Amino acid sequence: MTEPRETKLRDLREFLEDCARRYGTKSAFRDKRDGIYQDISYARYAKEAKALALMLSSRIAPGERVLIVGENAYRWALSYMATILLGAVPVPVDDAMRTRDMVAIAKAAGITAILYSPAERRKRKALTGVTAVCFDKYPALVTEGKRRLASGDYAVPAPALDPDGLATLFFTPGTVKGVMLSHQNILATLRNMGEMMAIDTEDVFLSHLPLSHAYECVCGFLAPLYYGATVAFAEGLHSLLTNMREIHPTCMVTLPFIAEALYRKCMANIQKEGREARVRRYIAVSEPVRPLSVRQAMKERLLARDRAYFGGNLRRMLILGGAMDASVQKGLRRLGVLAVQGYGMTECAGLAALNRDDRYRDGAAGLAFPGTMLDIYNAQPDGSGEIRYKGENVMLGYLNDPELTAKALNGGWYYTGDIGRIDDDGFLYILGRRQNCIETLGGRLICPEALERLLCQSPFIKEAVVVGTLNGETRDSEPAAVILPDETYAAEADAEAAIDEWIAQINNELPLYQQIGCYALREKPFPKDAAGRVRRAAVAAEFAAEKKGILQ
Repeated sequence: MTEPRETKLRDLREFLEDCARRYGTKSAFRDKRDGIYQDISYARYAKEAKALALMLSSRIAPGERVLIVGENAYRWALSYMATILLGAVPVPVDDAMRTRDMVAIAKAAGITAILYSPAERRKRKALTGVTAVCFDKYPALVTEGKRRLASGDYAVPAPALDPDGLATLFFTPGTVKGVMLSHQNILATLRNMGEMMAIDTEDVFLSHLPLSHAYECVCGFLAPLYYGATVAFAEGLHSLLTNMREIHPTCMVTLPFIAEALYRKCMANIQKEGREARVRRYIAVSEPVRPLSVRQAMKERLLARDRAYFGGNLRRMLILGGAMDASVQKGLRRLGVLAVQGYGMTECAGLAALNRDDRYRDGAAGLAFPGTMLDIYNAQPDGSGEIRYKGENVMLGYLNDPELTAKALNGGWYYTGDIGRIDDDGFLYILGRRQNCIETLGGRLICPEALERLLCQSPFIKEAVVVGTLNGETRDSEPAAVILPDETYAAEADAEAAIDEWIAQINNELPLYQQIGCYALREKPFPKDAAGRVRRAAVAAEFAAEKKGILQ
């Protein structure tokens, strides 16, 4: 897909030097300052990262772990690469994280320094006994660092980097579980992405997910740089559409709910303007056109007014972090936006599978990368089981947790804890998390997430959570649904009858052991944690208490 490099890069320091040499004056970043997006070249980025590293070298020693906290911006990217150049280890954390959680991570990671945004001063004060440098000090530090480097009397300390040594320490969202990734882990994902999708120097990536997460750091920040593209920083979800129209991105790494919301808002806008018939006609004309490049060019011309909603140039969305509605994927593709889903996790440096530009399947999480292996361990009769993965991008292990590492890494495989299946063409489908599964007496696993996705296809259901309950007759576990009706339809007299009918229809298409035995309606939204995940244990406890009350 993308033109490979002639030689394999050893580490992220060599990565920066190679990018500066290859792409020079080409724009690496677009960063908004004083209300205007400004371009920063690859050459400037490399020079300023070296200058900052030189000025930090008296405060941060090789091997030390450095907390980086701040919004997506050029200074975050500068912090990350300056830390790498020093031979220290960046530890990115979400700027939306609570202070106490950040302090817990700093303690677990053995943090000795923090590089932080001015907006995070209050959190920074909670850390004591560490070196602290605010982003707003960078202009003066970089200017002085450049002067010293130009004088020839100074050089950035450059301890040798171990390609298989710790490069970045990520903490999985909502936990104090540190994932250790090596230089080669990260570079393997960058190489793999180019095998599956075309990325070139004309691409502009919109960076809007937190850079503290491996998804965005590896796939939305480092990968574009690896292939000479431009990374433009959004100002946050609240400004996403505005920034898209300012930046005109060609690509973005995003989450399913964001892609779905953008699509539905775009279609609502088309409907509001009375353009539905015309858009359908243009889609019908362009869909049969081959090859893909010609079809894309035709869609961009015919649907220019409608695609302007996304900034006008958007061609690809890389969807990570969960399953996406297949109908939305198809709808975006018809508008000329290839929404390709990937299967990613921090433990595999962001990605373990990806749909190809030229070979994809709506609803599937993707294909294994070349030279890697995806497998279903201990498969059930229906082909589902725990997903395991083997490849160069598999982590070194979990920080200070040999027991958890030994459980996850076994025989060269990484056991993901996700339940899925692989079809005859090699496409991976994610069903749910092993820890959420309902297990029957016969040892069969029922994935509640898969049933929830089916339930939520009804317009009468806004949200659904499937929990395990005991069938009084069979004395076996069975799935039960707790349903939050869609308020748009809740007032209709036949809403409950429609839900009854929908569940009966779903059950007719499921094996007996997976069929939903009963359900309950609720009026309030489900309890959720800080990351927006439903507290399943709380929902299950509420359902059990309600069921017990009814039986009594």
